Amino acid sequence: MATYRVIGVGEHGKYFDGQAYRNTTNYILNPQKAQYVGGCGITSLATAAQEMEQTAETYQKNSGKRVRHSVLSFDAGEHITPEQADQFAREILQHYGSEYQILYAVHTNTDDVHIHMVMNQVSFVDGHRYQGKKQDYYAFLGHMRHVTHLPVIPVK
Repeated sequence: MATYRVIGVGEHGKYFDGQAYRNTTNYILNPQKAQYVGGCGITSLATAAQEMEQTAETYQKNSGKRVRHSVLSFDAGEHITPEQADQFAREILQHYGSEYQILYAVHTNTDDVHIHMVMNQVSFVDGHRYQGKKQDYYAFLGHMRHVTHLPVIPVK
């Protein structure tokens, strides 16, 4: 069964400091873990952290929580290939891609294929912050279920 988890909810550390963009993008894009990578709202994966930081600075919102880091994991019994996960990730990102800079990486360094997603909390369109309301969370879960054709279960 596919599971979805938002990492760092309630934690006031690594996603709030000035290195959040750099640290999370470096982690998910690590070539020893990531087989497929991509994003939207950015020009280059190599400059993604700087681009996200620049967006926040442009709108004078370079404090508070900087990124939303989440993971969609597939159970080995679902037989999801890294290529399928890559296609899922591209479609999943479309949910927020018109407003937020997002990176993804398909990690294959564990028994279960999983997709890491890092989203800038500040919209590149008008600078509003992502609110993370329950209604949006459940709409996103529904979008992932639609894209993957799998029951996606939220994990805390």
